[in-house]
Amino acid sequence: GFVASARAGEALPEPPRENPNPPQSADDKRRVDFAVQEIKAQYGPDVTILHPHIIPWSFEKFINNTKPSAPSVSQPPPASSAKSSASGGLIMASQPMRGPDLKPDEYMVHAYVKFPNDPSWYHVDVILSEDASGKLTRRGFYKILMPAPSVQLPPGVVC
Repeated sequence: GFVASARAGEALPEPPRENPNPPQSADDKRRVDFAVQEIKAQYGPDVTILHPHIIPWSFEKFINNTKPSAPSVSQPPPASSAKSSASGGLIMASQPMRGPDLKPDEYMVHAYVKFPNDPSWYHVDVILSEDASGKLTRRGFYKILMPAPSVQLPPGVVC
């Protein structure tokens, strides 16, 4: 198709050789295994899933936001980093991609996913929450085509 021929001169982006944040504890492994099962339930058993891992900054925020003693403090939205061009339009090429907006009680497990009959890899984030007893709940998915290396990823994202 057109997409394949348009990218024919350029190698498709691939996941890293090693997991950037492998699970460190039995609880981390349980969370990652749950997310993998949710990916298969959502997208089918024939997907290829590489290097599933908890996104550290999202989990740190989750822990800080769900501590019983921590008062809830809302953070002001970050200032826009959009730059105006001479023509008055926004320059979007320098803008990092935006990730999902997480609620205070959510965190993400990231995986590199390849779907049957599609040569491209995707970033798939499973948005999770868990209660005080450790019961996991899937809140949603965030999926994007793995971009070329020149694309600026959302802040904190390493791939």
